[in-house]
Amino acid sequence: MSSLIYLAFIIFLVLTSLVYFRVARSYRIVDLPNHRTMHEGATIRGGGIVVLFGMIVYSLVFYNPGYYFLAGLALLGITGFLDDLIDLSGRIRFTIQAVSIVLILLQLGLIDIPVLWLIVLVVIATGVLNAFNFMDGINGMTAGYSLVFVSTLIYINYFVHSFIEIDFLYGYFLAIGVFCFFNFRKKAVCFAGDVGSLSIAFINVFLLMKLMDATQSFVFIFLLAIYGIDTVFTIIQRLLRKENIFEAHRMHLFQVIVSNTGISHLTMTGVYMLFQAMVNLVVLLILSYPLSVQGSILLGLLSLLSISYIWIKHKILAKSP
Repeated sequence: MSSLIYLAFIIFLVLTSLVYFRVARSYRIVDLPNHRTMHEGATIRGGGIVVLFGMIVYSLVFYNPGYYFLAGLALLGITGFLDDLIDLSGRIRFTIQAVSIVLILLQLGLIDIPVLWLIVLVVIATGVLNAFNFMDGINGMTAGYSLVFVSTLIYINYFVHSFIEIDFLYGYFLAIGVFCFFNFRKKAVCFAGDVGSLSIAFINVFLLMKLMDATQSFVFIFLLAIYGIDTVFTIIQRLLRKENIFEAHRMHLFQVIVSNTGISHLTMTGVYMLFQAMVNLVVLLILSYPLSVQGSILLGLLSLLSISYIWIKHKILAKSP
């Protein structure tokens, strides 16, 4: 596709963001600091709507992955935006999330798998959506982490296995990049909000499932390993403390580190991006190995990351007041 088209798309995304910022300021769609947040001052909420709106327009005009996909993205994104405005009930949110995952399965032609596996797949994928939502806690985290993810997919699509039109990946990269421009800052102009984190998560889940279906390989699930480890161990910790895992909190590792060490948001985001990029590199390097060797290496990597996570978190919490 012509470079001018990508340039026009970037301009469209920037203008969309600026228009939304004006609307958000007028209607006070902002996040205010409280004891569970990690920012100072009122900040525009829902800036991630640029990814939702941008990718719907881009898909309709340039490359459409499918109407089930677009329906799921629109449904989840609109629900996320409403949740940013009026705080929807958990039952409504999880129902919509499950429906959106079913739409992905319809798009990929996986809806006819055995019912038990279908339920397991919907539950796991819905968990990934919520993991991205829960992890969206400091400047640049969701967008920066997803840039690492989609960059890896672009490489895979070129050099390993073509699983989707490359123009879609480029458009998605640009959409996240423009949001990152406004969010990856010491003082963010806007936060993703549920509309942004859920829209990004939905597209990530779609791309990951499409890749795994095309390659018939589950090793690519490790492309989200860092988020997965932090989310799973945080849930376990909160369950042991008999806390409501669906309530907002500051117990993810990055939140604990930022709160107790004074490290900046952007540095912490960069650390997560770097570690995920290193994991992705390992995944790419072992693709030519037999499955048994891949499994052994990834199991060892998972164990190392898990032990490191537990040790670091324990050391920091032990020193905190």
